[in-house]
Amino acid sequence: MIDNFRNAVIEKNTENFMLCLADFPTRSNFAYVFQPSAEIGSRFSALFNTWSVQKERQAFLSFVSRLSTEENPLLEYLNSNVAFTSPDSIVFVSDYTLTAPIELTGVSTTLTGTMVLTITPEPSGLWSISRWSDAKGAADTSEATWSVLKAQLSN
Repeated sequence: MIDNFRNAVIEKNTENFMLCLADFPTRSNFAYVFQPSAEIGSRFSALFNTWSVQKERQAFLSFVSRLSTEENPLLEYLNSNVAFTSPDSIVFVSDYTLTAPIELTGVSTTLTGTMVLTITPEPSGLWSISRWSDAKGAADTSEATWSVLKAQLSN
């Protein structure tokens, strides 16, 4: 599932990206939740208080539309580990680097941070991300997380 998520981003495949996210009640027993990094969450609280899987789709479509057909983003996981596992959930924690040659005011072409993904089973037997928490990396001095990109693409 984690590889499918990365591949969907790299391949700019909206449908596969969305299949990685919980979609209650259509496919999943859990509603999708995105928790932005702290600074961005406070700056764009109105936006993220109403964040949904539909808004995630819109942000991803906007992201992909800003890339030419020849340009593909690169998503790398660093220092990844499974922090928790049970029969009904897995918590995956990873630092990430998302590199995308897009021109968007206030957004770096290289985004870094730490993602915490709670992955839960669907009735079909497949697993999906029901909670995605984003945070600025411990060594990062500026806010250049995936949350920044989502906020700018949605405003």
